[in-house]
Amino acid sequence: MKKLIGGITLALVLVGLSAAPAAAQLHGNAVYPAMPGTGVTVAADVALGMNDDAKISGTAGLESPMFIGGRITLGLPMFSVWAGAGPTGMGVEGVDSEIAFGGGAGFHVLNAPMMPVTVSIQAGVGYLSETGASLLNVTGGPLVVINVPSPGVSVKPWLMPRVQLVRASFGGVSDSEVGFGASGGIMVTAPMGIGAHATLDWYTIGDPSVKPMHVSAGLHYKITVPSLGM
Repeated sequence: MKKLIGGITLALVLVGLSAAPAAAQLHGNAVYPAMPGTGVTVAADVALGMNDDAKISGTAGLESPMFIGGRITLGLPMFSVWAGAGPTGMGVEGVDSEIAFGGGAGFHVLNAPMMPVTVSIQAGVGYLSETGASLLNVTGGPLVVINVPSPGVSVKPWLMPRVQLVRASFGGVSDSEVGFGASGGIMVTAPMGIGAHATLDWYTIGDPSVKPMHVSAGLHYKITVPSLGM
């Protein structure tokens, strides 16, 4: 089986997601962290490929695929976990969308009340499968969150560099590549729990000249759970 070139997964090319880059735990979405903060957060995301390296080949030519999905995060004082799913490859003529699944966890090594910065160690995994082919994506790295002083509103810019492993399998044959990437964004939450978020993601795997970029944005709602340590 051919090597994965610049994050292009041969297995998915063979099953129809032609030249689809393997960017995130949720394939086609930006890589989101398990954010610090106790409570339960429900989020909805919409993502698009930003440059040619993030686009896939449809019947009308090179087109930007869309991801639409949801995530739920459980935050505890020392760690957070999240899980999500959604269709990827949407909006490209002649290409069927597939459901991607993903999840992640973060251990908060520096997370105290009133501190201006929170630091976590993050890990995530995602999976996509179709007609005998599968894609496994594993990421890991540090997360730095800035707690911006803003009375009445929670404002949290964040940055997460990462190491990334992509493993593709088709017909009993598999291949892997390791690369690097980074995502960063901002999460704004009002006192009643309603908020919005936006993220920009970049990575390179295999061919260093191939650097897909994705942008993701959405809405979220944070539910206060006193028993979790709020």
